[in-house]
Formats: sequence, structure tokens, C-alpha cells
Amino acid sequence: MAPYHIRKYRESDHKQVLDLFSRGMEEHIPATFHRVLMLPRTLLLLLGVSLVLFLLYDSWLLAVLCNFTLLLFLWLLTRYSWRQYILKCLL
Repeated sequence: MAPYHIRKYRESDHKQVLDLFSRGMEEHIPATFHRVLMLPRTLLLLLGVSLVLFLLYDSWLLAVLCNFTLLLFLWLLTRYSWRQYILKCLL
């Protein structure tokens, strides 16, 4: 194993520490998104909305586009909640 040296925190490291914290917390976004996708409520919502749209409008394209829109909204909501958490921690 290579030798290493851990030095004490300096005030000049503040920007790098904030960047490291932000990037580390943003790594949780995909895992959270996957976890939310596996929840039964989310699966029922995606399936239910698709089925209702297909039955009402008889269009698979509309049902698929609506699913993609819901997934995008879910991704943005997950990302927004983690970003808000990061901002709250840094203030």
C-alpha cells in the first residue's frame, strides 16, 4: 500500500470541501430514484395512468409519452429534493 499523509483542515480547503460534499451527496440521486421507482405506489401510479389514458384515448403513444413524462418529473423531483438538502446543509 502506498504511503499517505492526512493533514489538518485549512481554511483554504473550504471550496474543495464544499465541492466534495456536494458531489458526494449528488451520488445519492440515482439510488433514490431507483428506490422510489420500486415503491408499489409509484408502480401503481405509472401503470394506472398508462392504463387510464389508453382506455380513454385508445392511444399507446399517449400512454408511453405520459409514462416518460412522469418518469422525468420523478427524476426532477428526486434531484430537487437532494439539491435542497445540500443547500440546507451548506447554509
